[in-house]
Amino acid sequence: MKNFKIKLLTLASILTLISCEQKEYVTDDAEISGIEVKSSTEIKLENGNIIRIQEINDGQLQGTFIMEESDCQSCSTLNNLFEASQKDLNEQEIFWALSEPGTAIPKFLKAKEVNSGINKSSVSQGWARNLTTDLPIGTPIVTRTVACNNSDFTSSIAGGFLGNPEFVALDKTPSNYAGFVNDCAGLPNSYCNKGTRYRLQAVMHNIKKWRGKICSKAVQSSTNDHYVNSTTGGLCQSPPCSSYVGPELYFEYYAGGKWKSMKNPNGLYPEGFEVPANSTKVYSYWWNTSVNTSFRLRVKNAMAKDQFDFMMDQPDPVINPGGGNNVTPEDFPQLPDYVQLSYGTLGMQNYRVEVDFTNIIDSKPTIKIPVQFLPVLPEYDGEVIFPNNFCGLRIRKPSRFIWLDNGGQVVNSFPYNYVPEDSSVEELFGFSVYANGIEFTGPVGACEEANENWHFPFPFTQTETVMNQPLHLVIELEQDSEIELLNYNVKPQEPLDVDELFEEVDFNELISYFNETFYEGFQQWIDAVCEENPSECPLED
Repeated sequence: MKNFKIKLLTLASILTLISCEQKEYVTDDAEISGIEVKSSTEIKLENGNIIRIQEINDGQLQGTFIMEESDCQSCSTLNNLFEASQKDLNEQEIFWALSEPGTAIPKFLKAKEVNSGINKSSVSQGWARNLTTDLPIGTPIVTRTVACNNSDFTSSIAGGFLGNPEFVALDKTPSNYAGFVNDCAGLPNSYCNKGTRYRLQAVMHNIKKWRGKICSKAVQSSTNDHYVNSTTGGLCQSPPCSSYVGPELYFEYYAGGKWKSMKNPNGLYPEGFEVPANSTKVYSYWWNTSVNTSFRLRVKNAMAKDQFDFMMDQPDPVINPGGGNNVTPEDFPQLPDYVQLSYGTLGMQNYRVEVDFTNIIDSKPTIKIPVQFLPVLPEYDGEVIFPNNFCGLRIRKPSRFIWLDNGGQVVNSFPYNYVPEDSSVEELFGFSVYANGIEFTGPVGACEEANENWHFPFPFTQTETVMNQPLHLVIELEQDSEIELLNYNVKPQEPLDVDELFEEVDFNELISYFNETFYEGFQQWIDAVCEENPSECPLED
């Protein structure tokens, strides 16, 4: 500890010299030759850390994104530098302190030198490269480690480069954290032939400062295998061929009607940072701007046992002080008695959608739905808030379905179709029916009071028959099946968008409640609403 204090004092005294005298700087040769210089630069340190400085000049949104990548959970050079200096350093000062002597100053940093303390520095370029890499921040404590040791991960934040983030999520994996959702439906088939892939996103809206830290470990094993098998051949001489696809981390901002990656803001497709097999990567990031915008952290291609720790700033809750719309959970749409939600596992009975006319509640058949296949929904107190603007369901990628009579016997007479146990929807009715989905509608939800008949189009029936006897429809699902909600009065032939799942008054109540409380259980639904139509994101400034 004594040695640490001496180093801090030494660093502090060096920092006091930063505004003393004029210094001549290394010239950027590209600037002289008239070649346009890229608006980003990387600094590689002796301990293996990489500092990335990326200028963002996107219309009104202007600023500089700074990121540090390391293989060590408690060796952040930037954090040590900020903690020792006890003040915010700008991007020019960071570059001068950490770049190797003789490195040309990038044009996008030189343009701002006039407002920076570095143009009067009496210290040499790279003066902090070695001093900051060995400052021991925090005392290791033996705690549960997922991705990173919790104590080391959190102790290197408070008061340092990242400030004091309010959002902390430790020891998270796709198998224990509801923020991760199945992403296989949106990925190539080869990505999921070794198991489910998961994605996660966290969006922060209308903020000017975004700082945080992520620790991610790609756990590579026979039961968590990231190597995908491709049967397409190509350059591979003896398919199937394997290639590693690890979890990727994306840091993005919203501008000009689209999300853009901090790594390649001008790229056609966003780029992320892939975590190598059985490696741990730690990313600390920092952004300041004078314009409110939205920022997004994304994880792609994660597998069930991959490990993550997250810390981020988020805006303070905006509480409506008594005047307005004091929404309470009692005002949320209530789950109808005839709808039963389940949380099941593959192969169990609650991995099914059921419409049971042999069990009538409030003049409606009992409808059983497994929650994990539904669209993203708000949750309160651990339970989903079920939509009330639907009149039917569409099930994409179903496994099979059967009709049962009141005695539990399979109905196989006209006009009812069914899929035997030794077959599947895809095999019996074709890939198009399997991929596009099978659907039914009726006088439920938003159509509850309407004079609406039950419709079970092909392949359920051959006639879209109206139910004239008590039958029980059972639809078995696959791991990557999806359930979409339908309302032909709102959107003919198409599933409801995220912002259409609730009737307008209830949608506004839910948004109002979130604007008043920033309730965590709403965040994923809010993110989905705003991602679907960012220009009309219904959040308060």
